[in-house]
Amino acid sequence: MTIEPVAAWSLLAGLTFLLAALGRGPLRRWPVSMPAIYLLVGAAVGPWGTGLLDFELIKHVKVVESVTEVAVLLSLLTAGLQLKPQWRHYLKAPIPLASLTMVVTIAGVTLLGTLLLDLPLGAAVLLGAVLAPTDPVLASEVQVKHHDDTDRLRYALTGEAGLNDGAAFPFIMLGLGLLGHHELGEFGWRWVTIDLLWATTAGLGVGWVNGYLVSRAAVWLRRQSDSPTACEEALTLGLIGLSYGAALSIHAYGFLAVFAAGVAMRLYAETPSEDDKPDKLMHTVTGVNHQFGHIVEVAVVILVGSLVTSYWTIGSDWWIAILVFLMIRPIGVFVALGFKDMHFPQKSMIAVFGIRGIGSLYYLSYAISHGLDDATANRLAGIVLTTIALSIMIHSNTASLMMRMYADESAEDET
Repeated sequence: MTIEPVAAWSLLAGLTFLLAALGRGPLRRWPVSMPAIYLLVGAAVGPWGTGLLDFELIKHVKVVESVTEVAVLLSLLTAGLQLKPQWRHYLKAPIPLASLTMVVTIAGVTLLGTLLLDLPLGAAVLLGAVLAPTDPVLASEVQVKHHDDTDRLRYALTGEAGLNDGAAFPFIMLGLGLLGHHELGEFGWRWVTIDLLWATTAGLGVGWVNGYLVSRAAVWLRRQSDSPTACEEALTLGLIGLSYGAALSIHAYGFLAVFAAGVAMRLYAETPSEDDKPDKLMHTVTGVNHQFGHIVEVAVVILVGSLVTSYWTIGSDWWIAILVFLMIRPIGVFVALGFKDMHFPQKSMIAVFGIRGIGSLYYLSYAISHGLDDATANRLAGIVLTTIALSIMIHSNTASLMMRMYADESAEDET
């Protein structure tokens, strides 16, 4: 059955808004998680089902890249806004997880790719960089629940997801460089100085400045206006666009800039003030961002469900995902947190909940649109989409139960 592109996109939009509305209400009482339902709906309307949404990753790569990019940007601003700015908490878990754990994961997947999958070194590094980031979009069950939530487990997972979606970019560029699609410089000097050091620090810096200045300006306008909440949607999108665009214009990483902008806005809201307008601004922007992010999340997971049926064959790549979940990720977590002052159950939960999702699909799309050949792209797509689908089905359906068990154990420890 063939269908016109306009009709297909209309169906996707209709399903997105319908499921976004139902997901906030009656469907939440179902025993299956909402992301899993979105994924199954995508599979049902994809090539395995009705064929109404027959997307091809390589053919429609720019569309997939753009949609996933928006989803990640919205979630990164939210993650930055939610984290209470206490630097000792960042140093205890999020920063080690976003650096050491990510590097160990990339190294582990690279070894797996070269030794067991017979991939070229560049493709193996690229696969590791694509699968290394944890997901800030789909990890709502394990993220901080409110602005004053400093639970170590939730704080660590939220901070890690916010940081490593940008921190993986240098290794994406390294993989593309090893494949001949990006200039690394003699002995890798350009990669180290520009892709690793400059783009990372400049992204964080420009995002921080934008977040602080926009927050000050918005609070000043609130104090002058009788309708302080009239333009919060525009403020949210404006802060994302300004931070992202400014970072890209100086060849820095926009994902890190948007996350840093959220952290800066949260820090400004925490500073003493003559009124509560900075705090209200932060809460309002977070609420608006949640609404936007939820709608985009539904659309992207439906898209993943449609795409995965085109690449996944039973018995092909699931074992790679299992190795990432049960061996490579836990090793990386315990390397990063081995000597940190955290209880073993907390470290174990962090090791388990390295949810893979929208960020991985974005990075894969980015690599394809920047010169990755079709044969390598199709090989990596099967692995990445299978890993994302299994992560959604496994992690999202077990997160609520395991987090309730964790909360009960934490309550018992306090009594």
